[in-house]
Amino acid sequence: MSTAEPNEPKPIAQAWMEFERPVETVRALFFDVDNAIRAKIHRGLRLKWKDRDATGARHIEQTMRVLDRWIVEEVVIEEGPNGTWVKRYVAGQNEGTHFAATFEPSAVGAQVVLRAYVGKNGFAQGLGKLSPIGLEKAMKKLLGEYKRALEGYEPGRARGAVTSVLAAWTDVTLKMNALDKQRRRAAISTLLETAWSIAAVDEPPDAAERDAMQAIVGALWGTVIDKAAEERMVHAACDAIAKEGVEARCDVLGARLKTLGFGELGVALAVLVAEVSRGLDSGELAALRRLAGAAGLDDAELMATIRKIDQQLSGGDSPSRMSVFI
Repeated sequence: MSTAEPNEPKPIAQAWMEFERPVETVRALFFDVDNAIRAKIHRGLRLKWKDRDATGARHIEQTMRVLDRWIVEEVVIEEGPNGTWVKRYVAGQNEGTHFAATFEPSAVGAQVVLRAYVGKNGFAQGLGKLSPIGLEKAMKKLLGEYKRALEGYEPGRARGAVTSVLAAWTDVTLKMNALDKQRRRAAISTLLETAWSIAAVDEPPDAAERDAMQAIVGALWGTVIDKAAEERMVHAACDAIAKEGVEARCDVLGARLKTLGFGELGVALAVLVAEVSRGLDSGELAALRRLAGAAGLDDAELMATIRKIDQQLSGGDSPSRMSVFI
């Protein structure tokens, strides 16, 4: 079993578990907050992204219901020394507590050792403070949730959550197929360009956003984007934003979507791609508002779209027919 980092204080409790997957995969799962949000891997706990703080860190709001009371806390997931996974409680009843996990190769795949460093007020979970033994049991439960979530998991892949949303968008394909070849090509090109542009507002699209785009293309148009074409589209989106600015780019794309008759769908696809990775931050939301306005949607319509897609990605709402977008 791994030892704690030399500069760490002594943990109040620790637990460990074997995982039958490579260390790199297990470690990626622990850091994949988007997957934890979408798949609801932690029983009785709901997570959602909050905006960045003054240092640029993304806080996560976690909510747990105990009897008739809601307990809301803020945490940060970050990388510690030597690739350690660290979960810090930054607001709420457990402020000052942090958990740290180390990952080492083992005979079956990977061994994860989880340690608890409790703040001055102890660590409470629902009905009261946990003893070291109670805390160890809670940590075992947490490790077990990650182990169950590992089944079928692929780092950087958002496909399952995205396809569950797209499954009901059958009317999109029907309308696309009814267009003449030139208009169909123009509509698809503009829709893809819009989604890539929103994904690239703050930084180049990450693996989950790229995977979501592949899922969209496969579900709606029955094809794939080869890697070379994907890179060209990403570079084009980033270059256009750098050259024109976010607001001007959103105005142009929104106007084109409106002219083509796909304003609501274009905004919905952009929301879907942006939501799969770290939720919507303030920059993406501002860009979506600008895009939606140019595409003919008011703020209430945009927020309704965001809420619906957010619910569907997190499993909180079953997909319904999305003919509203076409």
